[in-house]
Amino acid sequence: MVYPEGRFGMSPALRLRRLDALHALAGRLAAESAGGVLGDCLDLLLDATPARCALAFASDGAVEPAAERRLSRRPELDPSRLRRGARALAERAATARRLVHVNDVRREIETVEDASEIAALGVRAVLAHPIMHRRTVLATLVLMFDDAAMLDEETLRYVTTVCSIAAVALERDRHLEEAQMDRNRLVAGGANAGVGLVTATVAHELKSPAGALAMQHDELERVVHQLGIFAGSSDTALGGGVAELAELSSDMAVAIARINETVEKLTTVGKRERPLARLDVGSVAREAMVVARPHLEKLGVTLTERYDHDCFTLGRSDTLSQVVLNLVFNAADACSGGSRPQVWVRTAVDGPHVLLMVQDNGPGLPPDAVEHIFTPFYTTKARGTTAGLGLKICSDVVADHGGHIEVHERAGGGAAFHVLLPRVDSDGQASLSETPLPPSVQRPGERRILVIDDDPVMSRTLRRGLKPHEVRTASSASEAEILLLDPAYTPDLVVCDVFLPGANGHVLHERVRAARPHVADRFVFVTGGALGRAEADYLKLSGRPTLLKPVDVKSLLALLGPSNTHDSTPPNSVRTLSEAGTSERPTLPPPEPANGTLPSPELEPKTQPKP
Repeated sequence: MVYPEGRFGMSPALRLRRLDALHALAGRLAAESAGGVLGDCLDLLLDATPARCALAFASDGAVEPAAERRLSRRPELDPSRLRRGARALAERAATARRLVHVNDVRREIETVEDASEIAALGVRAVLAHPIMHRRTVLATLVLMFDDAAMLDEETLRYVTTVCSIAAVALERDRHLEEAQMDRNRLVAGGANAGVGLVTATVAHELKSPAGALAMQHDELERVVHQLGIFAGSSDTALGGGVAELAELSSDMAVAIARINETVEKLTTVGKRERPLARLDVGSVAREAMVVARPHLEKLGVTLTERYDHDCFTLGRSDTLSQVVLNLVFNAADACSGGSRPQVWVRTAVDGPHVLLMVQDNGPGLPPDAVEHIFTPFYTTKARGTTAGLGLKICSDVVADHGGHIEVHERAGGGAAFHVLLPRVDSDGQASLSETPLPPSVQRPGERRILVIDDDPVMSRTLRRGLKPHEVRTASSASEAEILLLDPAYTPDLVVCDVFLPGANGHVLHERVRAARPHVADRFVFVTGGALGRAEADYLKLSGRPTLLKPVDVKSLLALLGPSNTHDSTPPNSVRTLSEAGTSERPTLPPPEPANGTLPSPELEPKTQPKP
């Protein structure tokens, strides 16, 4: 290296080289990739200073080698001892949090470990410079020079400048690594929760037919027993047939027991072990967006977030995060084909509920699809791209938290999914109301019950399970309307599915309320956990109890009340969507404007779309 302005003076070429080096290092701050900063620093220092060799040591609880450049390959020198000497100086600088400058290594043989090896290399001066950010030592650079005069003030300032820039780059990389670790933890937690949720959903779906099968088997055993009494000895043809039927019934009992055992195992696999806790739904959504945001950016989707205060509920953060991710990913996929795809995520207080809202500006959902999108394995996407369980899992999780999901239209096109969860106060007490049936339903003796559902298996199961009460069934709103408007028939309890062929349950209830309001007060609605805009608004205002599928017969019997008392309170599984009579309309969503669409919420953009 030539220095025209004196033996060790700085030439214009050297100044330019140092400026270029600093410019290149500063460019690392804008780079998307992390790592390799210390090695780049050593290359830049050796290119723009007269140092013979250089080493870098990272400080992460201990001083550890990170990079090295131009160490001597001469066989008489031991590189490991040379590294130990440099490490000793790096530890001294890191401990003191200041640079260590050794002008003559030969004089430091007694105080510096392996200084003789460094001196044998021909090195006379050594500089150990810590890289610090806010008094935290991130790394240390060790440079070795043939002559102390080579380490002049200009070179020292240059090394200090390189270390200052490197400190910012290393701190940036450290935050990126921590954020990636957080993402990995969230993804791993979401994956584990997802496996549990899928198995829990499958178990949940199997419980209803398994329970119906068990009830039908009990009925079969009763019939076989009565036939056995009538048939007498098994020596007769009738007796032999009854005996064979009894054997078949016994085999069925074994098969049913195996099915129930499998369902219980699935329930155990999918069990949410994390205890219930008071959660800020906005914080849960914000953490979930850490995972979702890279996916949205790849699709070119603009994400807009707004999280109101005091949105607390009682739940499990892992499963609720999965709900947020499923809804956001579905929204992103729905709108990604548009010219300016956007997704909105918002939390707000809605009376006794906490509202989590996920909107998109995609094509929206057909009105007749709302009834089916939460059905297992139903999907509007291409076959093979999804299992069709995502929204079903969301519905089950929300129902498990005592809430429900509403599907709305968005102003300007698109879909809006509203997740309403019970709001809790600072003590974790829920403000969701529970409304018992009117006293007229709870009279003693056998009751009249009308089950309105288009699923014949469910209707027959409830008819058997509610014995000895008189149970009638109807498979459509029109069929039920004929019965309910007949003055000669007054049921004590009407179990009505929300979605029915022809007209839905809320339409039937409105017609009955206009003609026979006392009968309308005896309705109990049944839903799978998902509601359309019209159904959700009506059920909120009606104040009628709502049961989640699969319907538990014990819940219906509890609604009927004890046979010897007029005092009855519904079980915890029976809830109204909002307090009856507290308002003329729901707080959220806003009233529907003239064009039939919902106004878009005013949200503050947090992330811009990628170009």
